[in-house]
Amino acid sequence: MTSKRQLLITVDYEVFGNGSGDVRRHMVEPTERLERSCEKFGVPLTVFFEVEEFLAFERERKELIKTLGYDPAEELRAQAVDLVKRRHDLQLHLHPEWVGAVFKDGHWRLRPDRRTVDSLFETQEEVSAFIRERKAVIDGLYEEAGSKQRVKAYRAGAFCAQPGGKLLRALAENGIVIDSSLVKGMVRKDGHAQLDFTGAPADRRHWRVAADVAVEDNTGPVIEIPIYSRMGRRIQQLTPRRLMAKFSSDVPKNKQREMVSQLGMGRTPRSVLRFLAQRLPIKLDFHNMSSRQMLHWIRSAPPAPEVDLDVIVLIGHSKEHRDDAEFERFLAAVAADPALEVVSMSQIAEMLEKRAMSYPL
Repeated sequence: MTSKRQLLITVDYEVFGNGSGDVRRHMVEPTERLERSCEKFGVPLTVFFEVEEFLAFERERKELIKTLGYDPAEELRAQAVDLVKRRHDLQLHLHPEWVGAVFKDGHWRLRPDRRTVDSLFETQEEVSAFIRERKAVIDGLYEEAGSKQRVKAYRAGAFCAQPGGKLLRALAENGIVIDSSLVKGMVRKDGHAQLDFTGAPADRRHWRVAADVAVEDNTGPVIEIPIYSRMGRRIQQLTPRRLMAKFSSDVPKNKQREMVSQLGMGRTPRSVLRFLAQRLPIKLDFHNMSSRQMLHWIRSAPPAPEVDLDVIVLIGHSKEHRDDAEFERFLAAVAADPALEVVSMSQIAEMLEKRAMSYPL
C-alpha cells in the first residue's frame, strides 16, 4: 500500500443534459486533448462513459448520420477502445432520462421525469438486469481493446443516486464495488430529483453503503467514494473559469437558458443577494478551478482516517474542457510532489479489494 495521497481525475463523458451538443466537439475532441495531456505525465484518466446516451446514438444511427454527416456512436466506440489501449480507465455512467430517447426533427426528446435508476423499474430483478446490460457494453469495449479489465465503479447522472436501494444492490450483484455519485452537503429538490447528501459522514474519505449512498452501513456491499468538495457560498462559484465553462459560445443557447431558469435567482436586488449568499458544496472541478486553487485544496485536505485510503476524487466534463495549458500545469505540479499520486478507479477498486480493512470487501 502507498502512503501517498491518491488523486482520481474523473471526467463525465457526455453531451449536455437536455440532449444538445455535438459528440465530436463536446466529447471526442476535448477527451483526446485530456488523455494526451495525462500521457505527458504518465497518469491515468478515468472516463465515466455514459452508456445510455451511447445506446441511443446506436439506436438512431441512420438518422444521426443523415443529420450530422457522421456516426456519433462509432466515434465514441473507437475513442473508448483507444482509451483502454492507452491504459486509461472506463467506468459506468448513466442518465436514466435517455432510456427510450428518440431523435426527431434534429433534436433529442428525453424523459426528464426519469432521473433515478430506482424509478425505472418496479422489481430488483429488472434493475439488476438493467445494470448488467449497461455494464456489459463497457466490458465489451474492454474486450475489444484486448483488456481483461472490467467495470468496477459507477456514477449516477446529475448525482441522482437517491433513492438507491435497488441501484446499490444491482451494482453489487454485477461486481461493481465503488459508487462515486455523492457530493457532501448537496441538496436538490425539484420536480424530478430529490437529493439530500447532508447526512453523509463528514470526516470520511469513503464508507460502505447498502440502501443510501449518504448513510454508512458496515454491512453494505458497495463503497461510496464521494467527489471532493468544500462548503462555501454561491458567490464563490462565480469565477471566470466557471462562467466560461457554463456560458461560452461553445455551450448551446437553449442549454444556457435552461441553466439560468433552473437557478431561480430572482430579479430584485434582495433576491440576487440572497441567491449569492446561499451555502452549497463547491466541487473539486478541474475545469472550473485554477491549478493553484486545486493544489491548495488537495494539499490542505485533512488526513484520512486510518481505516480509509487517502483518496481525493476530482471531477470534470469533456464538454467543459478548454484550457490544456492550465490542466498541464496542474499535472506537472502533481508529478513534482512526492506526496501525491494519480491513480484510476480500477486501481482503487483493486486496493480496496486487497486491503485488510475493518470491514473487508
